[in-house]
Amino acid sequence: MNTIDRELELLCSAPGCASQGGVVEQAIKLLTPLVDEIEQDALGNILAVRHAESSEAKTVLLEAHMDEIGFMVTSIDENGYLFVAPIGGVDKRTVATQPVVVYGKENCYNGVFCSVPPHLKKESYTLPEITDTAIDVGMDKETAGIRIPLGSRVGFAPNYTHLNGSVVSSKSLDNRCGMAAVLHCLRQLKSRRVRVAVSFSVQEELGCRGAAVAARKISPDYAVVTDVSFALSHDADARKCGRMRKGAMIGFSPVLDKQMSEQFVLLARDQAIEYQLEIMAETTGTDADVISVSGMGVRSALLSIPLRYMHTPVESVDLSDVKAVGDLMAAWIEWKGALADE
Repeated sequence: MNTIDRELELLCSAPGCASQGGVVEQAIKLLTPLVDEIEQDALGNILAVRHAESSEAKTVLLEAHMDEIGFMVTSIDENGYLFVAPIGGVDKRTVATQPVVVYGKENCYNGVFCSVPPHLKKESYTLPEITDTAIDVGMDKETAGIRIPLGSRVGFAPNYTHLNGSVVSSKSLDNRCGMAAVLHCLRQLKSRRVRVAVSFSVQEELGCRGAAVAARKISPDYAVVTDVSFALSHDADARKCGRMRKGAMIGFSPVLDKQMSEQFVLLARDQAIEYQLEIMAETTGTDADVISVSGMGVRSALLSIPLRYMHTPVESVDLSDVKAVGDLMAAWIEWKGALADE
């Protein structure tokens, strides 16, 4: 899993709020040796193709979103403090005292979210909204106004860390670990009986906008989406969570193709790949929702990676689960290729 670990650190350390370019550049470097064609569309999605031996081969889309939660600068006060609005579902409980990177006009600048010392808090103190919380960049108003235009992006500072065993913690593991699983899948593929398309999509955190555009252009026969889902922590509802180190979470939902989900279960058993089920009675809350209704409809499956502390700067996953998702995607594609030979 050393390659997965190395690639995941590179991806997580890159900025990528909404359509920000840092993660795009890193993803293109990692993806290029594994595909035959690669491009970036008008919205910012990375689209790639691994050609099949036959032009009549079915197309399977592997999709993972690459954007992360973050912030946008909305105002600068008379003391040089920045005020921001969240981009995506940032958990306001985790913001105070967090180090950030502000992506200004020409350079990036370190900053920290301000926090009132406990000695100065009133007994009636309540947690402020993110829009009422300032960022200190160590500048006066004039300097900040020149270097940091309104509308500048702000992201949590890179912090990729190994915990015990194969568990890693970082900002933006949602969904850079899904991207790492797709890269791992591509390395495992041998047969070219299936045309494999890849979309590393933008703006999932803003309503799955990028995936809708990508699927429309690629027009696949099948789609396998990989994202993160909730992993059990000490204070979470066990009924709503998967388990870390228990493998890929195979999704079952009314918006997903039941036959594909069942095929993934059978293949996981046959290939001795760790898996668990994720039951969603409505939509999935992932890019699979928009891909499945793209064009005339796309048969879609969802493989999720169990992740703790979602939408915080300390998201955590087990690398073995990332590998399991990549292995299962590869096994399914090779199986589809074997069917083409019959």
